[in-house]
Amino acid sequence: MKGYVTFHSVSDSLKFEKTVKESGLEVQLVPVPREISSSCGVAAMFPSEMEQAVRDFIQGHNLEVADIHMLEQAGKKKGLLDRF
Repeated sequence: MKGYVTFHSVSDSLKFEKTVKESGLEVQLVPVPREISSSCGVAAMFPSEMEQAVRDFIQGHNLEVADIHMLEQAGKKKGLLDRF
């Protein structure tokens, strides 16, 4: 499973990338997967086991993001009800 952070704009994604690189978190900017809708077309991908660390990082650095999505595999989005 992979996680994806989506952004409202490319400038938000670039600010996120710059800030996260300084922290050492394993995050990579990639095109937004087809299963996810995004305004700017860029997402930050991270391993699923880092979900809470990424959420804490975003909140702690007051970064502007559109949403965070978790995908089990290409073509299969994990929704809220799947977590129960």
